[in-house]
Amino acid sequence: MNFKITSAIASGASQSDSSDNQASTASKPSIGANADGVLTPDEYTTKEDTKERDFQEPCCYKFQWSSLWRRAEVNPINGKSFTFPLFRVWDPYSTAFWLATLGFFVAFLSWFTFSPLMPEAVKADLNLTQDQVINSNLASLGGTATVRLIAGPACDRFGPRKVLATLLILGAIPSGLAALVTNISGLETVRFFISILGGAFVPTQAYTTTFFDKSIVGTANAFSGGWGNLGGGVTVAAMIGLYDRYTKAGYSSHLSWRLCLLSIPVPCLCLVAVTVLLLGRDHPAGKWSARHQFSSTAMTLAQRDESALDADASDKRVASLDSAQSEPLTCATLLKILADLRVWMCASCYLLTFGLETAMDAALPGLMNTLFASKTFTVVDAAYAASTYGLLNLFARPLGGIVSDLLYARFGLRAKVYWLLATTLSQGIAVLGLGIYINHSDASIGGVIGFIVLIAITGFAANGACYSVYGHLRPKNIGAVAGIVGAGGNFGGLLYTLIFKYQPGRRLSPSPVDPHGYNSLGTKFWIAGVVNAVSVLPFLFVGLGDAV
Repeated sequence: MNFKITSAIASGASQSDSSDNQASTASKPSIGANADGVLTPDEYTTKEDTKERDFQEPCCYKFQWSSLWRRAEVNPINGKSFTFPLFRVWDPYSTAFWLATLGFFVAFLSWFTFSPLMPEAVKADLNLTQDQVINSNLASLGGTATVRLIAGPACDRFGPRKVLATLLILGAIPSGLAALVTNISGLETVRFFISILGGAFVPTQAYTTTFFDKSIVGTANAFSGGWGNLGGGVTVAAMIGLYDRYTKAGYSSHLSWRLCLLSIPVPCLCLVAVTVLLLGRDHPAGKWSARHQFSSTAMTLAQRDESALDADASDKRVASLDSAQSEPLTCATLLKILADLRVWMCASCYLLTFGLETAMDAALPGLMNTLFASKTFTVVDAAYAASTYGLLNLFARPLGGIVSDLLYARFGLRAKVYWLLATTLSQGIAVLGLGIYINHSDASIGGVIGFIVLIAITGFAANGACYSVYGHLRPKNIGAVAGIVGAGGNFGGLLYTLIFKYQPGRRLSPSPVDPHGYNSLGTKFWIAGVVNAVSVLPFLFVGLGDAV
């Protein structure tokens, strides 16, 4: 159902032309929606009824717990929601959020299916060396950056809903073919094409940014990104559990891991893609082609009687005329985006945080197994312990977005940026600490997991903060900006994976010759921490330009 704003705006405009100015100023549109999330003339109320909510400045919108289950409070200027109706799933804004999140979740669940199966099943079945395992991990990141760069402009042109569904369907094809792999060449090829699914980040973020106003978009994007990325943690438990069930049922290891790939990723990807196409909508206005009607709405509101607005200035907050809608990318616009240091700040922070996450997801199971392998701590136990990292997406990314929006409401956009830089820097310090702890102490399981939790909370919070910031920069090309930021994350994954590959480290137990033993397994982590911390410092001095 499209938003019926035309008659509402026409009604308000005709009243402003009336000779009865008092009637005109008493009939301004309130920020609200009916049960279907549709703006209608019935929502126009008197000035007295709307004194505290009429034209409310988005950055000053106060969060209320009841907004989580009440109908969306809609900004009539751009059609976006001021609130986050998380539990009102039939609301168009909540539906868009859940479809974006679900699409991102199954994309990451399928993208990382090989990681938990690699140490015990795939590596042995295909007779892989450790270098070949690392090369296959690199292949699993190789296609994502390109896909994200393409997906961004595609979102601006066709809408994020269609792009998200397309990526899920395309990713299902190599996910199914993965069961036919018999050698390292086939494995690297399949994992390269499965990395298409990593591009789902871009339409997910563009989808939620399309439906939520800048006062709440940090929270919406962070929840969508965090809970969606949780798929990378859930896949560990899901794939290991299913693999164990197949082997206990009498299937060989050779067949069991292949059945796992056919049982979970392919059906999930196809089902969610169809759901997004059938139940989703492109834009608050309905179809993607109808998105520009909100631009005319903003112009109408901006041309209202200025004297009436001035008269109300003492007891009303005037809404930001944030009416920008996505536009197809042109060469001139692309050059402006590429020359924008603010965009590179977000891309670099995402490179340093999400890039580390992808490398850590692959490295942590092996690290835990190497450090603590024993009769009571098996490969499966190591994988479950390592999954702690990915599962913290459940709250850490949303936390980053929530704090970002709270800071924005109190101090403005600059506070969002400082929060982003502070969390990114804190992750670097935490990774540096993990490396030193492993190399220079008798590391315990609890100690290592403690550092993992600290790295996850700071890094994932930085991800949530990044989702909150980049939407302010170039709202007419939010898809292209999201693509650049997302591609930065994948380049970061390649960077950190290469660091981990060429600084693998080793551990020698104490002996009569060397009573203290030797451990350099933490070297790759402290190097990564130094790279992280040093790289973020120059962006403390980047200006915000026209961003608000």
